[in-house]
Amino acid sequence: MELTIQSILIIVFVMGAVAGFVDSIAGGGGLITVPTLLFAGLDPLVALGTNKMQSSMGEVTASANYIAQKQLSFSGLLGGLCYTVIGSVLGAVAVSYVSKQSLEMLIPVLMLSITIYAIFSKKLRSIESTRPLLSKKTFYLVCGLVIGFYNGFFGPGVGSIWIVAFIILLGYTVKQASMSTKPLNLVGNLSSLIYFVYMGKVNFVYGLTMGTGQIFGAFMGSHVVLKNGDRIIRPVFIAVCLTVTGKLIYNTYLQ
Repeated sequence: MELTIQSILIIVFVMGAVAGFVDSIAGGGGLITVPTLLFAGLDPLVALGTNKMQSSMGEVTASANYIAQKQLSFSGLLGGLCYTVIGSVLGAVAVSYVSKQSLEMLIPVLMLSITIYAIFSKKLRSIESTRPLLSKKTFYLVCGLVIGFYNGFFGPGVGSIWIVAFIILLGYTVKQASMSTKPLNLVGNLSSLIYFVYMGKVNFVYGLTMGTGQIFGAFMGSHVVLKNGDRIIRPVFIAVCLTVTGKLIYNTYLQ
């Protein structure tokens, strides 16, 4: 039976809400939204551009909620946002000139390492901050450029990479890391979104519909983080890492 446009829009909205809830806690919402947009009949490149639009709406909501509750540290964050934008733009430009093959082979290994770290690390269980290995200025310079570049160039698992970077290098708790990741992911996605809009590769009807669901899901998920962050983020984060890793390994080595 062929679905009506109204039915497809309802599915897109609901899946956006689910993805927004998961993404605001531990990232990985794209694993839900991109397949949904492809199911809705969008061209793969349009699906990616539309996904950037709707995910940005969810990240704005989660970031605004954390700011309103005074849970985000702005020390060095502005510089981090700038470096992330620069890295994302460089990554988006590089993708046109550099083969993705070597990165596609490497990233599943990186995500597997992150998953193993998430399962066994005592830091991920800690509710207290630990001693940072880098100053915030150095952290945002290095990670903003490197992770931003990766986001613009390739992208899968970028939220998980940010969270682990915050925990290992700045000594953040998993709750602090999850919240701090949102504005950085937001500017990376917005940088890419501008490019997709310029190329005419965004479906605004699906993007706004799914984005509305994202807003609802991100609002609910960010409240869960604020109330029960230390208990809920780690299991959701591990589940997201396992799913992303499994998908990447399947796509890269088994398909």
